[in-house]
Amino acid sequence: MNLGLVSKTAINKIFWAVLITAMLFISAIVNVYASDSLTEDEKKLISQGEVVVREVSIDNQQGKTFEAIGLINAPGETILKVLTAYEKYPEFMSNISRVDIVKKSGTDVVLNYTLSLPLGKMKKYRLKISMTEPNNQISVLKWQLQKWPGLDPRETIKDTTGYWRIEKKTEKSSLVFYHVYTDPGPIPFGLEWIVDVLSKKSVPEAFLQTKARTEKIALNIGTNNKSE
Repeated sequence: MNLGLVSKTAINKIFWAVLITAMLFISAIVNVYASDSLTEDEKKLISQGEVVVREVSIDNQQGKTFEAIGLINAPGETILKVLTAYEKYPEFMSNISRVDIVKKSGTDVVLNYTLSLPLGKMKKYRLKISMTEPNNQISVLKWQLQKWPGLDPRETIKDTTGYWRIEKKTEKSSLVFYHVYTDPGPIPFGLEWIVDVLSKKSVPEAFLQTKARTEKIALNIGTNNKSE
């Protein structure tokens, strides 16, 4: 028996098993965190225009998971156009200083992100983003961390996954879930604030910044349609 071949085969099987499990895990989360997962108090706050931010406890994960949920006064198509204009993120999302498209294949895209943090700190990471085929009610944009060859571990983060889930409420409004898991990896003493910048603080900020940009575009579209 060729032990080298067996070991290589076993490693490949483990790799694909882990990858498939991760993909199924994210899909399961997307399905669970629908509007039915909201409490009555959360539904009331959202109906009043508030954005609900909550920490999600997930077993066997070293990082933190946060999500922001609220109404965006725009149709899902407009929201998706904003979210898939990746290279324009630095125009309205805090801390994102650069986004480069590495590869595109259908609705999948691989992106390199550069974050500019306080005190001159920077973080870089690569994501693969996939969009499910939109239907009349729900669209999902989800991502997973990818290896960035040549990047020093100190320059990047250990792991991140997440999704945007857009659920149609009316012709001009959508219920949006922004769900993010982040494990920044080892943090040097005195720089613990980086954890909050990359998770607890950034999630509601990104949601509100996306909401503001999308609603401005939707308003301009509505105004232009009325003037025609």
